[in-house]
Amino acid sequence: MFRKKKKFEETLAVESFKTLIDVATTMEGRMNFANSVRIDGKVIGDLLVDPGAAGIIAVGPNAEVRGNIDAHRVLVAGKVHGNIHAAESVHLMSSAQVSGDISYASLSIECGARVNGLLVDLAKDEATRNAPQDSTRNGEHA
Repeated sequence: MFRKKKKFEETLAVESFKTLIDVATTMEGRMNFANSVRIDGKVIGDLLVDPGAAGIIAVGPNAEVRGNIDAHRVLVAGKVHGNIHAAESVHLMSSAQVSGDISYASLSIECGARVNGLLVDLAKDEATRNAPQDSTRNGEHA
């Protein structure tokens, strides 16, 4: 009935990362990626996967990102101080700490993960924007 909780390494085992920012590395500035990246060190700046690319950004358990993340999929086990936008999915492991808004098409949050920000479901947000506006006011037509 209950599934055993997956560890971050087990979750990443099926993924392939072209870029790795090591635990001993601190990088500053905006970074664009055409493929997937795994962060184990510290990044100060925005992380962006090129539009149309199906890249993944994974933030390891000892990693820290101080900037926004925009990718197809985002996995977080460490700390993120900034907004996260994922066209497909966001997965927060139990050790994740996020201070910022998260916009997603699919979201999973393990017990113990902490979020200080808004959660924005992109599908519902899109439906709200496309919904017809009510043109009545106090029962009268405008």
